[in-house]
Amino acid sequence: MDAREDLPKISVETEQDWRRLQRNISTAFLDRLDLELESQGVSQDRESFLPHINQFLDTLFAITRPNLRINGRTTEEPYDDDEGMEPFDEALDRHIWSLSDQRLKWDREIGGRRRTRPTEVEAMIQGVYTQHRDVDMNIDADQESYLSDLDGSQLDPAIEETFVNAITMSAQLSQSISMQYERANRFSAVATEVKALKP
Repeated sequence: MDAREDLPKISVETEQDWRRLQRNISTAFLDRLDLELESQGVSQDRESFLPHINQFLDTLFAITRPNLRINGRTTEEPYDDDEGMEPFDEALDRHIWSLSDQRLKWDREIGGRRRTRPTEVEAMIQGVYTQHRDVDMNIDADQESYLSDLDGSQLDPAIEETFVNAITMSAQLSQSISMQYERANRFSAVATEVKALKP
């Protein structure tokens, strides 16, 4: 590969843009020539300078031509204007490459998250579980210390009887709650069936 290939080229969108650029440069050179001739008072010698200016501009554009890229095609290659082939769109090509780079960046970020997120979630769940276990153990220790402080003689028989009744009622209540829940589910199913019947 040639070392010149690594150097950036001048990019223009169309051949018309390149011609307009040439016209602008030529006009600027001629305006500068007129300005210099008027400042020195020799504006009648303009015609003698014109062939030199034109030769300089032709040489300049000839030197520039190998470093020029028009719509993504270098001007060193012969330009075959095939009827069946669409012209190359450099702006679209740049857009496609930027989208491809962006997709690769997102894929890399998603891959990184897939590797790190499960361990982060696991650590968070372990922390919550440990925290709950510590709280439960503290509650159990508090209850044991409270119950150890009480001996059988300190409990009032009425309080003990109320406590036993509350425990038995809680067992019955849990059974009746599940039965009531089943009945409510059956009722809602029957209600929807009855509403679906036509009179």
